[in-house]
Amino acid sequence: MKKVLAIDTTTQACSVALSLGDSVSSRFQLASREHTRLLLPMVNELLSEAGVKLSELDALAFTRGPGSFTGIRIGFSVVQGLALGGDLPVLPVSSLETLAHTACRKLIIEDSYRLLPMFDARMDEVYWSVFEWNGGDLTRLTPDNLSSPETIILPHGDLPLAVIGDGWHYAERIDLFSTIEVSTLLPDARDVLTIAIPEIENGGLMAIDEVQPLYLRDKVSWQKRKRLRENNLMSNTGI
Repeated sequence: MKKVLAIDTTTQACSVALSLGDSVSSRFQLASREHTRLLLPMVNELLSEAGVKLSELDALAFTRGPGSFTGIRIGFSVVQGLALGGDLPVLPVSSLETLAHTACRKLIIEDSYRLLPMFDARMDEVYWSVFEWNGGDLTRLTPDNLSSPETIILPHGDLPLAVIGDGWHYAERIDLFSTIEVSTLLPDARDVLTIAIPEIENGGLMAIDEVQPLYLRDKVSWQKRKRLRENNLMSNTGI
């Protein structure tokens, strides 16, 4: 029985899940800018309720990104501390892939669907990827990307499309050709486990010092774009 603790902090949601074989317990809370305060108490609650010590876990799984700079840093720092403190290996997963699984579970998607998980990356851009769901199997069709909404290219096909995540309000700027459903769902650590456990069983575990967060946009580029946007705003308003 694998004991795996999963963490996600890449969006406004903060969530933790603990898998003890067939049993999964979890915490999920929408908590913009509260991740630092909430995350470790959530972890401690789950471990305490299960009667499991950190050192008794087999692995930690977490979303490495993309998503909020601050959220990714907080999650990665906590995972680093837990991994070193418990001498535990880790399994990093994509936050966009996690969201695709969250949507399939929470929306009870049974038919074949295309999924476009999309996070608002600010600066008029989105983090996005495309997946296809077929009767319980999720297939990745694109890598995780950062771009303006207009440059998203969706694979052609007749399947209906679900746009999910906090970037949903950009959907009207994308060339959509399928039936569209929109959901504001955010990733859940329960679905980190869905991705991670099969990979762990296939030998995918890593040491924490082998893992890096996935930002897609570095902080220097973000600051440059922010200044350009502010300058354009000042110019357009005559300031």
